[in-house]
Amino acid sequence: MSRLFPVLMVTVLVTAACKDTSKNSAVASAAVTTTSSVSAKPKLPPPPPPDPLDVAALRKSLKCGGGGHGPCNVLALFKNCKKWSPITDSGDGRWVGMASIVKNGAFTEELMLLRSKRVNVGDVGPGQLNVKIALATISDSYPAAQRHARKALRAYQRGDVPKPTNQGVVYIKNRKDWADAYAMQAKANQIYVADAGGAHLCQMATDQRLLMVRKAATRKHPADGVYAVFYPVSW
Repeated sequence: MSRLFPVLMVTVLVTAACKDTSKNSAVASAAVTTTSSVSAKPKLPPPPPPDPLDVAALRKSLKCGGGGHGPCNVLALFKNCKKWSPITDSGDGRWVGMASIVKNGAFTEELMLLRSKRVNVGDVGPGQLNVKIALATISDSYPAAQRHARKALRAYQRGDVPKPTNQGVVYIKNRKDWADAYAMQAKANQIYVADAGGAHLCQMATDQRLLMVRKAATRKHPADGVYAVFYPVSW
């Protein structure tokens, strides 16, 4: 019996070790299975692309003729949009333009800025582009920047380049505060921006002008919103 006792003890220890190993393997296997089942959840499909801007309906609401001025001019140009990516080479593109602000069917004009900023793919939802679009104006607190930005815009409109010392261009390039909104690829080569009542961007096929129509969040008149033509400042 004295010789059998050590053998029995070894057998019991080996058996216990095997049970523990088997138990640990089962737990590890269950953990792997659980992790696999969680990671295997199917991704939500992206939503369908938004419809393009209903130019005809807006032209009818504004009683536009063949061409017109202000918002009617923007709508007349808003056709044959070129396939375009708002993600610029630098990842932070900026534009300046003149906008027609339509309210209750009448409009006023105001200088407006636009920025396109690249963001991480993981920071956007299904169907959204990894870019955010922002609109802004130059506050009356910066009268010199306002005045010089108008000079720069006139230079861009005639195909010229403003002076490097133009304070409006310096302001546009250095501005930090922007109210960004997500963007999606829309039909007809347009970009849809989830801002206010929805905005559409159209890169003209003939030159570098960028068109934008943003509907007002609340509208007394069906055409209330912002109608703008932008020129690139930096990209």
